[in-house]
Amino acid sequence: MKIYFSIFCFSLIGFFSPTVHETYISISEIKILKEGKIELSLEIVAHDFEYVYQKDNSKELHSVFKEELEFYDNDLLKEYIFKHYSILNKSNKIDLKIIGNEINLDGILIIYIEANCKKNIKELTVFNDLLVNWFPNQQNIVNLNGELKSSFTFNKNIKSHVFQ
Repeated sequence: MKIYFSIFCFSLIGFFSPTVHETYISISEIKILKEGKIELSLEIVAHDFEYVYQKDNSKELHSVFKEELEFYDNDLLKEYIFKHYSILNKSNKIDLKIIGNEINLDGILIIYIEANCKKNIKELTVFNDLLVNWFPNQQNIVNLNGELKSSFTFNKNIKSHVFQ
């Protein structure tokens, strides 16, 4: 009986492990302003991002603590983010710039990005395959606000979408 109880306890520990979860999701909010500016926030589970960064770059990513804030070096984030996330206006790639990031107490990494673009955008193409190479169940939700209003969910099979 003790053996069965021990097996049961160990299986419960594995079941409730904080590093294993069934939902893999990122959410990005893109706000297109009339004056020709894009403001973007990207939310990703921080430990998932660290895992994928390490697998893709063969080096570890460590957060920094400063003045009660936890964050990553923006230059290191650029290595991965802009390989797997881009925005085009018609066929012209929009130059995105990371202006900051933070890791919240709940383990969510928020990356703040901005860009300049043409006024009165009527069409935007987003490429988003964040984390899908290592997490096949990963879903990346993109919400557009401002000049264009729409939403779309990307996954391992759908990595690009044209918003109109």
